[in-house]
This record gives sequence, C-alpha cells and structure tokens, in this order.
Amino acid sequence: MEPLRLELIRRHCIADPGLGLNEPSGLSLNADGTALYTVSDDTKAVFRLSLKGKVSIEESFFMSVTDMEGLALSVDGQRLLAVQEETNTVISVDLASRRELWHRPLAGMVNYASVAMHFPPKPDNKGLEGITVNSSNRHVYVVKEGRPGLLIELDADCTTILSSRLLTSINGFSHPQVGPRRLDFSGLSYDSRRDTLWIASDKGQCLFHYDWERDQVLQRIDLLLNDGGSPRRVRKAEGIAVDPERGRVYVVSDRDAELYVFKLHG
Repeated sequence: MEPLRLELIRRHCIADPGLGLNEPSGLSLNADGTALYTVSDDTKAVFRLSLKGKVSIEESFFMSVTDMEGLALSVDGQRLLAVQEETNTVISVDLASRRELWHRPLAGMVNYASVAMHFPPKPDNKGLEGITVNSSNRHVYVVKEGRPGLLIELDADCTTILSSRLLTSINGFSHPQVGPRRLDFSGLSYDSRRDTLWIASDKGQCLFHYDWERDQVLQRIDLLLNDGGSPRRVRKAEGIAVDPERGRVYVVSDRDAELYVFKLHG
C-alpha cells in the first residue's frame, strides 16, 4: 500500500472565551461534511463550527454534563454520541430536539467484566477520550487514553461490549520519542473508504492509521505544521475527524484552541 501523507492546507483559531470554547477536545463532521461539532471539556456545550472554524451560536447547544472528550455522529446523522471521561459514559443526543436520549456507562454494559480490570475503582484520569461509528455495521468504538491504551467495540445501541484490543507495540502502537507508558490516545475517527480507524495521540503528536480486522497499525503519521516557519507539530491533538471522500483530515488542538485542516494524499 502506498504510504499516506498529510499536508496542512489551513489553520483557524477557534478559541472563544466568551462562549467557553477554551480547550477543544472532541471533533466530528456533520452528516454531509459541511460543518463540524466540537466540545470543550470544561464547558457544558457542544459547539457547531464551519469548516473554517467559525462558531454557529444558533446551532450550538448546552448539555447536562462537563468533561466531554469525544464526539461521533450516528450513521443516520440524527444523533450525536459523546463520551464523558470521568464516568466512562457514552451519551446520545438527538440533534433535532437537542434532547439527551440516554447516558450509558461502560460499567453498566453487558460484558463489562471483560474490560473491568483496565478501569480502576478510583479513576486515574485516563478514561475514555474518543468515540467513532463504523458506518458499515453501525458498531461504536471508544478509546481509553492510557494505562493501558484500549480500543473497545460496542454494539450500535451501546448496551454491549463486543470486543476490545490493547494498543501496544505488538500491534504497532509505538513511537520513537515517546515510551510505551507515556504514549496516549486522544481521538478517534472511522475511515469509511478504507474501513480503518484513525487514532490521534496527544503525547506522540501524531496519528495512527489502524486496521481493526488485522489488528495492526498500517502507518504512523506525524502532525506537522509546515506553514512557512520552522516545522512544528500540533500540540495536544485531542480531536480528529476524517472525511475520506474529500480527502480531508480535521484536527483540533486542546492547548492552542486551533483547528487544522490537512489534505490526505495517497
């Protein structure tokens, strides 16, 4: 397979302290790929952004909880799924009414015993960070940040844990500058064109392109900001949304509150 390559084509400051958009973390495209949703983990709100990073106040809305980290759109485009890190809970929101339909903690799901050993009774701030939906079978994937990194497959209703995978050097999750104990996983997006997952790493400042069926990382790609100055990497990349049809990858920085738009080559 030809290696994939990312080219930064735009960057936008999306910080808006007045609205509480200070630390963007999750990211998801809307149904037709013309807008984005993001959350700021210190604010009870879901923000809708244009692809140029402009907040639409009318189409943003409040939630009942803070500490939301990841976002994903349902296959029919009618619901938004969010993960709350502190409680390791998946939340479903109806976009038309903005009503929260349900809150489902991992600990209440069927087969939780298969992953319970990775979630200590006293939370260590290494809980769920990302969520995405496989558009072909409607299964939901959530990723645990670290200690250990863990990818969990849920059924479409988020009532049952179907399977899980540890993210280690055995299946390709390694980094030349970041040791296995420090390497973390902060965002998740499904690629419908390639039937693969893209997983962001805050500490690694990179993306892992991962094949679930083969349980193997296909490629690690650094998030480089080659925009005229000296090359830098995205700091605290905590949200990713992939648009495989248009060849675009959107990434948000928690630290710098910026939206980066990359063209995906290959």
